[in-house]
Amino acid sequence: MQDHIIITLDSTSDISLQSQIRQSVVEAILARAILPGDKLPSTRALAKQLQVSRNTVILAYQALVDIGYLQPSERSGYRVSEDAPVSQLSHLASDRLSMIVSDDSVINWESKLVQSCADIQPVQKPLNWREYPFPFIYGQVDNELFPMSEWRDCARQALGMRNFGNMVGDFGMNDDPMLVNYICSRSLPRRGIRARPEQILVTLGAQNALYLVAQLIVDVGKRVVIENPAYPDLRDILRQRTSHISELPVDDGGLVLDEAVLRESDLVFITPSHQCPTTCTMPASRRRQLLDLASQHDLLIIEDDYEFEMNFLESATPALKSLDDEGRVVYVGSLSKSVFPGLRLGYLVAPEGLITEARALRHLMLRHPPGHAQRTLAYFMALGHYDAQIRRLRRHLASRRSVLQAAMDKYNLFSQTGSHFGGTSFWVNGPKWLDSRELAAKALERGVLIEPGDVFFNPKQPPLNYFRISYSAISSDKIEEGIARLASVIEDLKPFKHR
Repeated sequence: MQDHIIITLDSTSDISLQSQIRQSVVEAILARAILPGDKLPSTRALAKQLQVSRNTVILAYQALVDIGYLQPSERSGYRVSEDAPVSQLSHLASDRLSMIVSDDSVINWESKLVQSCADIQPVQKPLNWREYPFPFIYGQVDNELFPMSEWRDCARQALGMRNFGNMVGDFGMNDDPMLVNYICSRSLPRRGIRARPEQILVTLGAQNALYLVAQLIVDVGKRVVIENPAYPDLRDILRQRTSHISELPVDDGGLVLDEAVLRESDLVFITPSHQCPTTCTMPASRRRQLLDLASQHDLLIIEDDYEFEMNFLESATPALKSLDDEGRVVYVGSLSKSVFPGLRLGYLVAPEGLITEARALRHLMLRHPPGHAQRTLAYFMALGHYDAQIRRLRRHLASRRSVLQAAMDKYNLFSQTGSHFGGTSFWVNGPKWLDSRELAAKALERGVLIEPGDVFFNPKQPPLNYFRISYSAISSDKIEEGIARLASVIEDLKPFKHR
């Protein structure tokens, strides 16, 4: 009899107490801490031990009965089922198990690698960012801004009998036609783009789309132009394919067009609508100039339109792709930015021949994005939740942006660049003496999260006085105090002669 089975509960966890009890019992069974036929503590005794209601324990036990781990025993509570699942490794000696999980190896794996990715420089975001009171962190979203109940309803529909056969099946090289249809009819027209389903590929976020394109059209001989500063993961993706990377500066109108450099190049990767990370928007005149130069010098353009839905101050400038008459622009869109970042769904728009190749390459990498996620998002669009979510986001982001701007002005927080159309962040240019890495570390101690800007620049000589500050994950009532704390940290770091 296992009256003293060890179960600990965490009242602060997102997992319900009932589920925690179930997990503990399952783990004990799989680890053979309790064996088939063993009696579990009574529901009354376990409830008293854990200081929870008896009904919570009863429901946990009954759920384990339903899936075959426990069996009720008349007048004697619950026992481990005789045919309960057990670990297939349970018969091995403990020392052998330790050998299996050990990280020691006689193999020099570094010498076996044909390519190393360990030196990449991603933007660092703490996984526990929600635990900090002032998260001015980009790419995350306040849970309060997302309609969870509506998403659950769409997920249930996606799992209903009408759709279940498709969801549990393998799409092979295909995408959910319902989602592709809504990308064609809802998302792309907002950017002035018309496309057929054959010209669209669903990807695991915009970054996956960029990777596929780089794999297909960039090699060691190709000369590529990117922005400086730029999305660091894009720089690292391209470094794996070619050493011929030219970096052109960014001004208030986005990428500065240098014809001498463009003339000698093959491809341009660009974020014209909300430049990453400065948030500047390329005006229509410069977009046409870029397309003219691309036509003259046979350039391909990859347009990353990652944040296009977040336009709430002015009408958005049409996508570069919408002005393209020659099929030179490959368009990358994100659906995660307007829904939630963990969704990891984006898409690629390109001529059918390139999409065919990208689809085949995606098939080799991951076959296809999860069908259930695609169909859930399709319902989210079909039932009007997506458009309502965009309106909700724009309204709240506009309010938070206004509060943040006022706070930054009040505390004289250097000069900032923000998109004329909206977006979710400011790019801050501090004085030359400021080291934003040190600022971020000291601010973290005060509960304030910001992003140092050096990672966005060429790593050989990155300026250290830039940082990014976002308002998508922090509530309006926290913004001013967070900026006050940040200003205090800056004052502490200021050299004496600048005080």
